[in-house]
Amino acid sequence: MPLRLRTAIGQIAGAILVAALCVGCASTPRAPPPPDEGQLVASGFKVMVAKTVQQQEHLQALPQGRVSEWENTGNRFYVYPDPAKKQLYIGTPKAYEAYRRLVPASGPTLAQQHAADMASYNKTDATMQMYTNRDVSDPWSLWDIVDGLGGR
Repeated sequence: MPLRLRTAIGQIAGAILVAALCVGCASTPRAPPPPDEGQLVASGFKVMVAKTVQQQEHLQALPQGRVSEWENTGNRFYVYPDPAKKQLYIGTPKAYEAYRRLVPASGPTLAQQHAADMASYNKTDATMQMYTNRDVSDPWSLWDIVDGLGGR
C-alpha cells in the first residue's frame, strides 16, 4: 500500500473519529429536579394522605417526579404524588402560579442555551479548520486515491 494512500486513509479515519467524538460529547438535557414539598405547601398546595389500597394504587399511577395538571368535573388541579410517603400534594391554579413564582423554571434560558450551542460549534469548527489546514498544506495528498479510481 503506497504511503500516500495510508496517509489519506489515516486522515479520513481521523476526521471520522473527530466527528464521532463531537456527536458523543453533545450535551443531553437533564430532567428537572423533583419539586420540594415544603415549597409546594408554602405555595398553597394541600397534603392528602393515601389511606386505602385503591388510593395508593392511584398514587403510583400518576406521573412521578413532577407536578402535573389534572382535571376533574370541570375543575383544574395540579398534583404532585409522593408514593414513598403515601401522600398527594394538590393545588389550585392559584397555588400553582404561586409555586411557579417561588421556584423559577429550571434549565437554561434560551440565551444560555444559544451561548452553549455556539461554544460547542466554535470548538468543533476549530478542530475541523485544523484538519482542513493540514489537508490544504498538501493538496496532492489524495491524488493517489483519485488516480486509482480509473478516471482516465
